[in-house]
Amino acid sequence: MAMRGQYVLADEDTLERMMGMDGSELMNTLEKLIEGGSEHYDIDKLWEELHIGLTGVSASEPIDGDRLSEAVVGVHVFEVEEEDGFFACTEQDELEDIIAAMQQVDLDKLETGGVEEALRQQVKSEFRGLLDFYRKAAAAGKHVIFSVV
Repeated sequence: MAMRGQYVLADEDTLERMMGMDGSELMNTLEKLIEGGSEHYDIDKLWEELHIGLTGVSASEPIDGDRLSEAVVGVHVFEVEEEDGFFACTEQDELEDIIAAMQQVDLDKLETGGVEEALRQQVKSEFRGLLDFYRKAAAAGKHVIFSVV
């Protein structure tokens, strides 16, 4: 069963506190941020399809330094137990390069490997939603935390 992905905005102080947390503490912190009104974006289970569409490989094989891979799975991975999920962050000063790379994508050329058209359209929609979310993060001067649980 695929796991659900979510992106949440965080300020510098929050990110600093999160760096030493375990998986359950990270999840609790993200939930509190959302409950407190922090901007967030739910990609549900389509993060894997989006990663494949942008890079041609599974998100389980993130490509270090590839801005499109990092757009989906984040840049800096939090060290947590595998059973706790996956957590990564993209810092505010890294957003500009990721946004620039995303703006160069031709959505008609996504690597969707023959999936049905409805799923292809969903992946395109998630891409546009994620790009908008990254633009909001950059404008607000916030970091982005990505979680898969």
